[in-house]
Amino acid sequence: MKKYKVREVFLVTKQEFATLVVAMQAMYGEDFIGTEEALDVWYALLHDLDYHILSKALQQYMLTNKFKPTVAELRDIYTELVSPSISDWSEGWEKVSRAIGHYGMYQEQAAMESFDEVTREVVKRLGFQNICLSENIVADRARFAEIYQAIQRRKRTEVNIGSALPNLREMVQNRLAELDQKEQKAIDSEKDKN
Repeated sequence: MKKYKVREVFLVTKQEFATLVVAMQAMYGEDFIGTEEALDVWYALLHDLDYHILSKALQQYMLTNKFKPTVAELRDIYTELVSPSISDWSEGWEKVSRAIGHYGMYQEQAAMESFDEVTREVVKRLGFQNICLSENIVADRARFAEIYQAIQRRKRTEVNIGSALPNLREMVQNRLAELDQKEQKAIDSEKDKN
């Protein structure tokens, strides 16, 4: 799968987002998003992404799914398009096995430098020398796989979430402020009538 590079300025503008909404409505019906509030939430959760890559993610979704996408599904596809390819835990374990054979337990620093970021983090948790001296390699391999997959999920979530949560918080606060202003105007209007 082709990996895309995110532009320096990568926020989706309201106009670009409107283009995506029109496409989603054409595919999934006019009531796809519904209310203006729902549209604001969708925009808040997607506007931190690169428009061109998000557009590719939406196209990919539309080509492979007959039901409406969720924000999470679009962000997942987006993450796949921009993330460096993530190796399988077994590839990491193979690197560890080779490093043990090549460096032995006394050249831990050199072995650690030979690992990718995720493998290095797993080996730090398990302890390189502990792995070298282990008498239960099957159990160590299982623990390695479990920790490796957990770290991968965390890293993927970090990429996927990006800056969406602060944006959503800000959007909700702005929306609440707007509602407070409307409510205050309605109260003032009622006072003027009396």
